[in-house]
Amino acid sequence: MKSVRVFAPASVGNIGPGFDVLGMALAGMGDTVAAVRRPEPGVSITEITGDRGRLSYKAEENTAGISAQAVLDHLVCREGVSLTLHKGVPGTGLGSSAASAVAAAYAVNLLFGEKLSKADLVPLAAVAESQVSRGFFLDNIGPSMMGGVTWNNPFTKEVVSLGRIEKAIIVVAIPDFPLLTKESRRVLPGMIPMEHFISNMAYASMIAWAVAKKDAARFGRSIQDRVAEAARAPLIKGFEDVKKGALSAGALGCSISGAGASIFAVTDDPKRAEKIGRAMEKAFQGHQVVSEIRITRMDRLGARMIK
Repeated sequence: MKSVRVFAPASVGNIGPGFDVLGMALAGMGDTVAAVRRPEPGVSITEITGDRGRLSYKAEENTAGISAQAVLDHLVCREGVSLTLHKGVPGTGLGSSAASAVAAAYAVNLLFGEKLSKADLVPLAAVAESQVSRGFFLDNIGPSMMGGVTWNNPFTKEVVSLGRIEKAIIVVAIPDFPLLTKESRRVLPGMIPMEHFISNMAYASMIAWAVAKKDAARFGRSIQDRVAEAARAPLIKGFEDVKKGALSAGALGCSISGAGASIFAVTDDPKRAEKIGRAMEKAFQGHQVVSEIRITRMDRLGARMIK
């Protein structure tokens, strides 16, 4: 294979109480990487679109380039690759850097004989995230690679696919201001009350059970975070009103997507999804914040080759 195009979906890290452990892939939005083999070793990035000129063309400074090189090194390839990247992940908090890393890693693996499984590729793609975010995180890498909801262990570097709830509808509100992961992590508490720890453990465990049982209602109602959400809420202008608006409109649950600034809500009623989206948008407007509303579902496949 001389060339290939790969899509990797956006994702919701944490899913509320599952801080750094649970992640969910989102259908209909993600990054696309086109990779071409070349005789020269290493990685070159020849084109980037959809990023408004924000990303570096230097492979060592771009998560797509970093993960592509990690796979080349792992496979001990004498050849290299040229990459083009199209950014299709809107806003922040939806696993944008992870989607690029996953798409590039998966593409390079395909080009050179598909010798690695998705599980093998996860830690290689995570190398890129760690260099950008200064920490080894898998809650976006995992679902972007595997699809659906994943359990992610940053200590053992394992990702386990938990499945997908077809009836779950995800409403995402994407404000027009960015929020860097390092800023969101800086405000996290060093210690938490035992009752908050137990609460998050209980709800995170129930999310995993709900996915296994395909229970959209239980899944949505288990999005109860008493640790990260409280610390990060002040960083997102209008968050409390956006969450209140979503729940008042009938959302089963609502929280910050990953490190923010995007906010996600869950419902199992297609007719209610539009109402929830309008309520979230209106709440942001009340704080003079423009937002984009996306209504989607859980992505089923994760990283895949496209024509």
